[in-house]
Amino acid sequence: MDLDVYGCGEETLTITKRQTVSGIKWSSVSQAVKLGAQLLGIVILARLLPASDFGLVAMATVVTGFASLFRDMGTAAAVIQRQDIPPQLLDSVFWFNAAVGLALMVLLAALAPAIAWGFSEPRLTEVLWVLAVVFPLASTGAVHQALLERASRFRPLALLESIAALGGLAVAVGGAWAGWGVYSLVAQTLVSAALATGALWLVSKWRPGRRGRWAEIQGLLGFSGNLVGFNIFNYFARNADNLLIGRFLGAADLGIYSMAYRLMLWPLQNISAVMSRALLPTFSRLQEKHDHFGAAFVQATGAIIFITAPLMVGVFVLREPLVILALGERWKPVSDLLFWLAPVGLLQSVGTTVGSLYVATGRTDVMFKWGIFAGSLAVLAIALGLPWGIEGVAIAYLAVMLLLFPPSFWVPFRLIGLKLTIFLQNISLPILLSAVMGGVVYIAQMFLPIANEAIGLRFGLLVALGMVIYALLSLVFQRTLVKRIYSALVNR
Repeated sequence: MDLDVYGCGEETLTITKRQTVSGIKWSSVSQAVKLGAQLLGIVILARLLPASDFGLVAMATVVTGFASLFRDMGTAAAVIQRQDIPPQLLDSVFWFNAAVGLALMVLLAALAPAIAWGFSEPRLTEVLWVLAVVFPLASTGAVHQALLERASRFRPLALLESIAALGGLAVAVGGAWAGWGVYSLVAQTLVSAALATGALWLVSKWRPGRRGRWAEIQGLLGFSGNLVGFNIFNYFARNADNLLIGRFLGAADLGIYSMAYRLMLWPLQNISAVMSRALLPTFSRLQEKHDHFGAAFVQATGAIIFITAPLMVGVFVLREPLVILALGERWKPVSDLLFWLAPVGLLQSVGTTVGSLYVATGRTDVMFKWGIFAGSLAVLAIALGLPWGIEGVAIAYLAVMLLLFPPSFWVPFRLIGLKLTIFLQNISLPILLSAVMGGVVYIAQMFLPIANEAIGLRFGLLVALGMVIYALLSLVFQRTLVKRIYSALVNR
């Protein structure tokens, strides 16, 4: 789709587009390094530490993950979203965040014994005491990070985040080798946070002053309060399926469902989320220019669906060999759930970007209200699917996502004057071409003259066939989009 649909030319958005593309590139680099460090850590540390240590940290992560929702109280997003940021406001946000981080540390330390008692794990108390230090560490770097993201300086951010991830991994491996046990995993989190905050202070030129005032923070509470409220409700809504399945269907079914859900979430975590982070500063700069804003959003989601549509269609068609190769024969039931969850992944890979529209326009109040409605409906659907087992839950989840898909875009589109029909036209062609590709791969899978025992070879050939088919279809039917993505990648 061309920018001229909205009455604006390419020249007026050249700088913004370059900053956005650069942000996406370097955010992708950072995500790749962090993901690689995570996988490498699992491979190495699993051989040095018992499963109980990982389980203990997983318990602690449930608690610290929830506490992290309050870490900056939405003020970092407010710094990125605001058109003008006076120095006094930045000072106020810094000292407010520092106070919140300190309060979370004290509160978590005080509640640690009770939390450990609730989990029936006495060792959890000391683990939480140590991990509580992460909150003041992270909060004192929140403004620095927000200012770097606001200026689209994602290259230094990628560098420092990579250093923090690799530094934490090195300490964890060294600690595990030295016999630290579970505290090698705790040290990984602490060192990563300390390195990230220290690097943020080195990279950012901004330094806090003593001009902080509560009145400045009060001016942000409408925006940040609704954002925090949405994040809290969304946290519980997104974990409702795990809670309900674990309570009513048991740990075995939950293990299969959670593994399928992780595979479905891959494009959200590694494609859509990366792009959303890079797009928020761009959208915030365009918040008063609705025609430019709409054009930027349509082009961004077009690029996302260009990647995620063939990816999720491929997961759908090749779900059985994918699961067997990646997880082993005993996880084969996961492929049955992917029949329903792969389409959910496709819908959410685009749907997750709408949060940037609410934040960039400052309408987190609408975001909070929509989140309560949509989240409640999703939890209800999941509960209704429980009598039919985990497959019933997956079917209900897909049904509610299909029902909510049009209004989930129509509501925020009204804020920027973007027509839903234009958006749907923009994403329909990549989905259609991906479906054609999937049909060809499905037919080839039935007639490929290779023994089923050579599942790796079959899978590799079918993936290659799908990539070639989609590339050829794209060059014929969506050449403009391909050229635009290529030009963006080479900064032309």
